[in-house]
Amino acid sequence: MTMNSPLQLESYFFERMHCVANADITTEEIEDWHRADDSRFGLRVELGTNPDTEREWQVAVDFYTSPDYDKKSPYELHFKVIGFFQVDEAFEHDNLERLVRVNGSSVLYSAMREFVALFTSRAPWGPVQLPTVNFRLLAPEDLNGTDAVAERKGDY
Repeated sequence: MTMNSPLQLESYFFERMHCVANADITTEEIEDWHRADDSRFGLRVELGTNPDTEREWQVAVDFYTSPDYDKKSPYELHFKVIGFFQVDEAFEHDNLERLVRVNGSSVLYSAMREFVALFTSRAPWGPVQLPTVNFRLLAPEDLNGTDAVAERKGDY
């Protein structure tokens, strides 16, 4: 018996891979940054659909160091991953957009977490572990004042 998800990742790639180390930072500031809350990061999710079918989706997850963070950061980070997903024709769901937003974003963000950790492990201030994210909170009806952005970009 197979337990395949009704949402299948067809392919993905990193559109942006940006990491600049801050040379003007102290060891104490680096340690404080690694212990800081998640206000040091920003996150955006964008969705698009194939105009010919509601079963093919594009998801983009954009992660960056927040320009609003009021302390020094050891790195300026900006990573963006784009994935293409297919929803099984036999799967019935009353909100495919929410299914894709939550599950597709989670799949891509997991790949991004590993990639950023690997990428920054070769940088001078050590690896960055991205925080875990509840992508249910990025659905438009659930934003509730968070600074995350969830937007629909339309057809791809």
